[in-house]
Amino acid sequence: MNIGMVKIANNTQCCSTPFCNNKTLPVMPQQPTNGKRCYSCSDNDCSQQLQCEGAEDRCITATVTQGHNVMALKGCTTKNICNMTLLKSHGLVITDVKCCEGNLCNDAENFMLSFLLMFVPLLASVLFY
Repeated sequence: MNIGMVKIANNTQCCSTPFCNNKTLPVMPQQPTNGKRCYSCSDNDCSQQLQCEGAEDRCITATVTQGHNVMALKGCTTKNICNMTLLKSHGLVITDVKCCEGNLCNDAENFMLSFLLMFVPLLASVLFY
């Protein structure tokens, strides 16, 4: 997951013999950009664009909680992270994970448009029932 100022990546190597996990893994190589772009947040500004790298094939929008602080998280990620409903790491709790596949698909306008598409018929059915 890449949210601009922070990048979270796994670097793993499997082995099958006893005590084979005593080696230090090499530093992860820098991943090339892949042409995908997503929005990311800095403070309360979520209009910054981010170039996705390597296998990051989705845009993510989520809520991050640390203690009493709650903030929006946006950036690039992989399908595996999108399948998680809750992620806890280093005192951070990430919830409300939503992913999409198009370029810059994680902006606020897409949420508002889908909300309006659901809200307008509901309002009409209440008013004209």
